Amino acid sequence: MRQTLSASPLTFRRSLLVAGPGSNLTLEPSEPPKTRMIAPTTLVYWTRLGFAVLAGVLYNTLGLHGPDVVQGTASAISMGIGIYAISVFLVKYVLRYGPTELKGPNKHITLGIGSYIIWFLFTTILLNTIINPGPY
Repeated sequence: MRQTLSASPLTFRRSLLVAGPGSNLTLEPSEPPKTRMIAPTTLVYWTRLGFAVLAGVLYNTLGLHGPDVVQGTASAISMGIGIYAISVFLVKYVLRYGPTELKGPNKHITLGIGSYIIWFLFTTILLNTIINPGPY
């Protein structure tokens, strides 16, 4: 006669203490081990955030701020839109996420756009302040 026990980390340790040598107790897992997968929407969100930081770093390291405010703003907007377009291409054609995975028809474009804009502005302003301090 074999007896089975469900195994969790705590019961497994206790059962080893209770079941001595020569015992006929066996342990079986109560549920299969879980593998953690990142949800497609979460992956797109964090990818966009990373691309926003990358765009801000590229803008400042390439020195695209220009001689005046208008030219600097135009180049920042161009850099932001260009890197965002690359992230849209990555989501749609490299990761192959469509409407079913992202839960909407145009989510490959709109998902994470707000955080992208905020993080792009934050990174750009922070690095510009560090690289080009005022005349103080």
